[in-house]
Amino acid sequence: EQVPWLNNDAIFPSSKLKLQGTEIGLGRLALRRYFNVGGKMHIAFSPIDTKIPVDGALGKYLVIDLDKDHGGQDLELSANKFNLSHFADTDFSDVDIFSRIRKFQVFFHEWSRSDKYAYANVRQKSKGTRIELGRVRKNGRRDYITMGSNDYLGLSTHPEVLNSIKNTLDIYGFGSTGSPVTTGLTDLHQELCSKIAYLHQKEDAILFNSGYAANIGIVNGLCGARDLVIADQLVHASLQDALAMSKATQRYFMHNNVEHLEKILKNERKDFAGALVITEGVFSMDGDTPPLDKIFQICRKYNARIMVDQAHCFGVLGETGLGICQKFNLLKEVDIIMGTFSKITGGIGGFVTGSKDLMDWYRHFARSYVFTVSLPPSTVAGVSKALEIFRKEPERVHQLHANIKHFCKGLSDLGYHFSQPHESAVVPVVIGDERKLGQIYQSLLDDGIMVIPIVYPAVALKNCRFRFTIMATHTQSDLDYVLSSLEKAMIKADFKFETETESRKIKRTA
Repeated sequence: EQVPWLNNDAIFPSSKLKLQGTEIGLGRLALRRYFNVGGKMHIAFSPIDTKIPVDGALGKYLVIDLDKDHGGQDLELSANKFNLSHFADTDFSDVDIFSRIRKFQVFFHEWSRSDKYAYANVRQKSKGTRIELGRVRKNGRRDYITMGSNDYLGLSTHPEVLNSIKNTLDIYGFGSTGSPVTTGLTDLHQELCSKIAYLHQKEDAILFNSGYAANIGIVNGLCGARDLVIADQLVHASLQDALAMSKATQRYFMHNNVEHLEKILKNERKDFAGALVITEGVFSMDGDTPPLDKIFQICRKYNARIMVDQAHCFGVLGETGLGICQKFNLLKEVDIIMGTFSKITGGIGGFVTGSKDLMDWYRHFARSYVFTVSLPPSTVAGVSKALEIFRKEPERVHQLHANIKHFCKGLSDLGYHFSQPHESAVVPVVIGDERKLGQIYQSLLDDGIMVIPIVYPAVALKNCRFRFTIMATHTQSDLDYVLSSLEKAMIKADFKFETETESRKIKRTA
């Protein structure tokens, strides 16, 4: 017999249970099933907020595993309703910290089988712009044009780079064997630091084993409890983590909003000993650039130091590819320049460059530099050789610029609106509907195009997107094929880009 107020989508808020005179809060409950046995109505629920510890007093009353026929994976943990942030931020249990893991596995089981899951494609033996994946597409093929690589200049596969790495392995061995302050510093590391400092018109530089480690070390090695750190709200997760770890007072200014930055400095600068303002050369999700000249002027006006993360613009922006600081003729003036090797060389590692005094300070107080093994000599040799090629072959940067322009022109022809002239290798294509994003993604995969969907919480719910990255080694035929496949996928998904007026209504959030 049907009960009118019960249905398969029923969710009951703020539920409580009275058991042996004790009232226990259960939070939200989702209906699993209901049935009549011997004249008694049995109703099965499962908790959405997971406030019931499996090993607690109610454990013996719980049915932990429900078979699929009872909707165990299509209600409160549906991949269409939930996302990763629900598992990162929710207080799941006051008894067992692993309770969130068990709950996540139910969600992951469905999410990993949905159209929008794109994070387990394993590259087979291949390199460059065309790669082989384990996933078999139509006609039994495994080859894909990669549109998600950070190897913007295509230097990770250059024969001279590979030979340099191979030769160095024979001379120096496999690893660096220690921290930079113990046994992990070689003459190759010192030579690379000198090259980086020279390129950026600075006195000195130090190396980190990743861009993430560099940002953690730069902020926390310099800023203390009496200092103020102000960052653009869309800075990379590594910088957000650096601020969260810092003993300094943290503030964020609205994205690329110089007026908001000045307001913060005007109101709060006087209350702190030192101040550091942080922005990026190219923002990794939107691919846009900051008004660095205006930000620099504001910093000088209020006696604040400035740091620029050039991870995504080193090798891309500027007359010779030296980034946003070169574009605004501020290489000498910017106090702290950070960059990575994962984009310009297609390798791994990070760096910071500035005055010799500052680098000596970091060598002793940047914990992510002091307390970790340094980059292997072979990696350093490969990066060094790649930077040499970058300097002697400026046509690579020019070709990258031409490819970016060509691809963006094609997107505009499809109706996509850019809020400003686009000049970075990161080209976001906002879809705004995760279901359609998944449909378009699967169609692109079937056509042999590898690009990664970006969903909440990396971006706002209504701002999900594809994050295309352009390489100098893409041919125009590659890019034209990607554009035509994207158009076909949009038609199949019954999707059209927002108009310019509608696009302005979408708020960009980290």
